[in-house]
Amino acid sequence: MAKFEILEKNEDSIKFIVSGIDVAFANALRRTILAEVPTFAVDEVEFFENDSALFDEIIAHRLAMIPLTTPVERFSLDSLELDDYTVTLSLEAEGPGMVYSGDLRSSDDGIKPANPNIPIVKLAEGQRLVFNAYAKLGRGKDHAKWQPGFVYYKYLTRIHVSKDIPDWEELKKLAERRGLPVEEKKDEIVITTTKAFYLPRKFEAYGGDKIREEIVPNTFVFTVETNGELPVEEIVSTALKILMRKSDRFINELHKLASD
Repeated sequence: MAKFEILEKNEDSIKFIVSGIDVAFANALRRTILAEVPTFAVDEVEFFENDSALFDEIIAHRLAMIPLTTPVERFSLDSLELDDYTVTLSLEAEGPGMVYSGDLRSSDDGIKPANPNIPIVKLAEGQRLVFNAYAKLGRGKDHAKWQPGFVYYKYLTRIHVSKDIPDWEELKKLAERRGLPVEEKKDEIVITTTKAFYLPRKFEAYGGDKIREEIVPNTFVFTVETNGELPVEEIVSTALKILMRKSDRFINELHKLASD
């Protein structure tokens, strides 16, 4: 049975250990977070005026890459079919001055730029920009603008450092400064790499003999970062629910084939 242990959590990211899974499931979770968890993003833009120095297509691309808040409670984000709800983000601006994401006016207060300080275009004196941008739910597998954030994982490892090595205390202090768990035994210290840990060059010659790295079986350290569309814990929980939905659908299809 899989077990989760949260190591760190803040507003924009979460780091946790998952044990009891294999690398195939770890990669499936990573890919589901990136490709399957839906968010809102601008998909079409209707321009009425654009006197700026940028072509319509460039501004449309910039708008598409602005993260939009996605209210979890209003949409079935873990479903395999997406809601076709569309929200309009309108703008009417005249220079001189910079146009920011916070200048967009949304037809839905729950769906708006996650960060109001993203620059869109700088308007000179007398230049005008007027458009309606239409946002809808989508998935990262169709375009990166719908990716909810970034995720990566590593094997959890333990580094065994023999006390026969000169200056082994230096490695202990270095690991402790990195915030890594360090267990001191009679003949060695054991560093658990909940974060990446690189040996200083002076210790590389002892690798494989006096310094040995042990991979903890079926245990991975995940780091998930959000762009702001969704709370980071919702990204993980939604991805897990989507995986379950896909598994259930696959099992049902197998049962249908077996009964034919």
